[in-house]
Amino acid sequence: MPWELAAAGGLFVAIASFFRGLTGFGFAIVATPLLALVLPPALAVPIVLALQIPAGIQTAASDWPDTDLRAASLACLGGLPAILPGLWLVSALPAETMRLVVGVVVILSTVLLSFGFRLGRGPRTHELLGSGAMSGFLMGAVAMAGPPVIVLLLASDWAARRCRATLSLVFFMLGCATFALGLANGVVTLQSLILAALYAPGLFAGQSLGGTLFSRIDGRRYRAVSLATVAATGFFVVIRGLAGH
Repeated sequence: MPWELAAAGGLFVAIASFFRGLTGFGFAIVATPLLALVLPPALAVPIVLALQIPAGIQTAASDWPDTDLRAASLACLGGLPAILPGLWLVSALPAETMRLVVGVVVILSTVLLSFGFRLGRGPRTHELLGSGAMSGFLMGAVAMAGPPVIVLLLASDWAARRCRATLSLVFFMLGCATFALGLANGVVTLQSLILAALYAPGLFAGQSLGGTLFSRIDGRRYRAVSLATVAATGFFVVIRGLAGH
C-alpha cells in the first residue's frame, strides 16, 4: 500500500476514535466510510471490526467506575441474539431500503430529543432489553448498532459520565460479537489485522484526546454533541441509501 494511503487511513482512524472518546460511541460509523475512501470496503470493514476491540478495552478500563454494569448487560442480552436476524434480513431485503428506513428513524428520534423529550428517570429493564435488541438487529443489518440505546440513555436522567461509560461497554461487547462472527465467516483476514495493528497508535491517540475533552465539558454540552453525532449518522445512512437506489 502506498504510504500516502496508509497515512490517510491512520488519520481517519484517529478522527473516528476521537468521537468515540468524546461520546462513548460513533467509531464504526465514522471510520468505515472514511477508510473506504482510501481502501476497498471489503478491507475497511474488517479493520474497523478489529479496532473496536482495543478501543473498547481502553475505554472500558478507564470508565469502569462510572459504568452501569446492569444496564449494559441487559442491553447486550437483548442485542446479541438479534445480530443474526439482522444478518438474515439484509440478505432478504435490499440494503438501500434498510438504510433509508433506519436513517429516517434515527433523524426523527434526534429531532424528538432535541425538542426536549426526556424520560425523567432511569431506563427500565424492558426498555434496555428492547433497545438492545434493536441495536443488535441494526448491527447485523446495516452495521450500525448505536441509535436505539443511545436515544434511550440520552433521554434518561443519568449523568453524562454514566451515559458515556455505559454506552462504551455496550458497543464494546456488541463489537466483540460481530468481530467473532467476522472471523468465523472469513470477513476478518490476516491483512486486515496487520493494518489494524498499524492504525492502533492513531486509535489510542484520538480516543485519549476525545476523553480529555469530555472531562472538560458539562452534561448539557455532552448531550448536544452526542445528538449531533447521532443526527449525522442518520443523514449519512439516508444518503447511502438514496445513492444506492
